[in-house]
Amino acid sequence: MPTHGPIIVSSPPRGRIHDFDLVVLGGRPLVVATPDLSRLVCTWDPATDLWTEYELDNPCEAGDYTELTALGAAVVDGRIVVGGGGDHQGFALWDLATGKVRLSEEEGGVASTTAADFGGDTLFVVGSSGMGVSLWDPAVVEPEESDGGSAPDQPSRYDFEIEIEEVEARSYAGSAVAAGMLGDRRVVVANGHHDGVLVWDVDDAAPVSKFDDLDEAPTDFALTAVGGRPCVVAAAGRSLLLGDPVTGGWDEPLTAPGGDISCLDAGSVRGRPVAVTGAEDGTICVWDLAGHQLLGRPFREYGSTVHGVRMAELDGRPVVIGAAHVDSVCVWELPV
Repeated sequence: MPTHGPIIVSSPPRGRIHDFDLVVLGGRPLVVATPDLSRLVCTWDPATDLWTEYELDNPCEAGDYTELTALGAAVVDGRIVVGGGGDHQGFALWDLATGKVRLSEEEGGVASTTAADFGGDTLFVVGSSGMGVSLWDPAVVEPEESDGGSAPDQPSRYDFEIEIEEVEARSYAGSAVAAGMLGDRRVVVANGHHDGVLVWDVDDAAPVSKFDDLDEAPTDFALTAVGGRPCVVAAAGRSLLLGDPVTGGWDEPLTAPGGDISCLDAGSVRGRPVAVTGAEDGTICVWDLAGHQLLGRPFREYGSTVHGVRMAELDGRPVVIGAAHVDSVCVWELPV
């Protein structure tokens, strides 16, 4: 049986991290994280407990100010590309190893960023700090930023950006918007600008379905499969909801122990559909989605808001990696 406490507790070199994403290199998970209001990005290898720092170039023409409070990471041609921004900084892309800016948007602000898999094709899903959601190809490099090396010097096949004004992010976590494949369709799931939750077809620029309104609007989402059927997992306050993205209907909500849910992740672990939620009081819960119940006892290592949870496999064991507004990153073995 898995131990209940964390199997790894590690302290970032600059104290707490503000946001993180996860990439897989050489078959092993690597955390890519950012301190608040900093040009520094760090990676953490949980297998060796090794932290490495990288300094990013300034993406703005004027001043030295860089705000990177929302961060996503992807692997492009064997290199890590990070993307993100903050309330007062538009979206930017960097090559992590060199720190060079690949693309920069001077206007707008960024509330959330994560990398999403669209059938083997990775795109950054970016929630605006105002209204709207955008998708960015991490492989893109603006012509003036290309150094003539391995990076392309022309717009990507997605013409840099896809804008979706009809939905919006209402969370600062990477789970503010869910994205992935619904059959052969590329979709995003988020709150509609006016009301309800929309499943939005990226290529048709139209809704696939709209979920019924709830007493409390969801803030965080994930897209997975339960019983061989696609399923939207959503968090609204202390409620965890499962919904059918085709019909737009919700199942009866599950109530999380602890505070309001602040972030979530979902996927298949050893063939079982599982969700992990982090809460404002520091509680982390693991859920059996097919059985509509908790898996084991909640993890309570943190005493402050959990701002990110990600499931991964470490040395053959399924784990959850969590970060909160404290100076440690923890890894727990999943009870599956």
